[in-house]
Amino acid sequence: MATVMAEASRVRIVGVVSDETPEIKEQKANTLTSEVLSLHQKEAKKRDHGLNKIIRYFRSSCSSIGSDEGSCSLTSTTGSSKASGAIPVRLSFVPVDLNVPLEEQHGGSFDILLHKMTEDILCLSKANESLRNLVLNEGNISTRVINGEKNLQQAVQRIHRLKQYQAKHPHCCLADDPCKVEIVMSRLAISIKLQNSLNSVRSTSGLSVETPKFVSFESEIGNHTLQYPLIAKPLTAAGTKKSHCMGIVLNPKGLSSVQTPCILQEYTNHDNSLYKVFVIGNDIHVFRRPSLPDLPTSTVELDQLAPFVEFDSHRPYPGSSDFGLDLPNPAKRTKMQELSSTEVAPIVDVLKLAFGLELFGFDILLSNKRLFVVDVNYFPSFKEVSNFPSLLAKYLVQLAIQKRKITQKNELE
Repeated sequence: MATVMAEASRVRIVGVVSDETPEIKEQKANTLTSEVLSLHQKEAKKRDHGLNKIIRYFRSSCSSIGSDEGSCSLTSTTGSSKASGAIPVRLSFVPVDLNVPLEEQHGGSFDILLHKMTEDILCLSKANESLRNLVLNEGNISTRVINGEKNLQQAVQRIHRLKQYQAKHPHCCLADDPCKVEIVMSRLAISIKLQNSLNSVRSTSGLSVETPKFVSFESEIGNHTLQYPLIAKPLTAAGTKKSHCMGIVLNPKGLSSVQTPCILQEYTNHDNSLYKVFVIGNDIHVFRRPSLPDLPTSTVELDQLAPFVEFDSHRPYPGSSDFGLDLPNPAKRTKMQELSSTEVAPIVDVLKLAFGLELFGFDILLSNKRLFVVDVNYFPSFKEVSNFPSLLAKYLVQLAIQKRKITQKNELE
């Protein structure tokens, strides 16, 4: 045990290319996620600028900073043989370029590969099944002719290089594995996973947990049995600007305005508030945010309203007046129940197991003492989590140390 800890006294963490579009990067300016992950830049000046921002974030969050650029010193209590139960660990962030073999960068030895390859994973998710399996399962693609757009060819090469490196270096961890992230690229896959995994789940206080009823349409909208109003969301959940363009369908006439492919969900009234849940390993953080207004449910009332109201989920939500409603001021309504990290812990445990992710977020709607889980996403901004840099650093160190213990144990057996 002591040997493992000694070996873990220096942990090299790697920020891997963030492949988001310039538009999305601009929207995420000044958030830690974009700064930590936007490390692959064509110009050295831009690359240094991104790394320096990481250093500044960790300088403000960690107790001390090592002499190496992009490093911070932490204290780990995992399995230490010291009486105090603590041992200093040096954590280093370095940028890598997945267009070049990882073995040729920074000495070629990394403990963790931290990434947010949204567009690459989305691109691969739309490839044929045999190619996807070959890449995600570390198969040999050197003799494989990849037909299709240049973006697909580059995505295949980058993800394959990431997976191959981990396969050749058992001590290295992926945070998180791209094959686990792939499922959250599709809102249909997310909804099916939620529907199958939330059966009989309850919060700590006993509130029932479910996901809204839904149907999906690839081309034109067909028959369905959902109750109006509905919320229409693109099938693609991330990686494109259109992923966040949604609409509220208040009556059948509104279906003609829905863009396909899409998923339709029954609209759940939730008193103008939703709960954002952020998960960083074993750390859970819950924040309440303003949301869409409560809407009528009777056919008579809905038929008198505009049939379709479009909105961007990354911008302020439409209010009651946008739907032609004259409803009470939300501030005068009954005070809503607050959800704590303890209350949602059973939900987090189920989702971690179902999706295989450790760095993710999801939304909860509270309606009539029922919790509705929607929109699971990988590596969100974490902008509400004030001490996110420190929490991320500690989680990554624990992950690296744990993986080294497992690797060493396997080598001894």
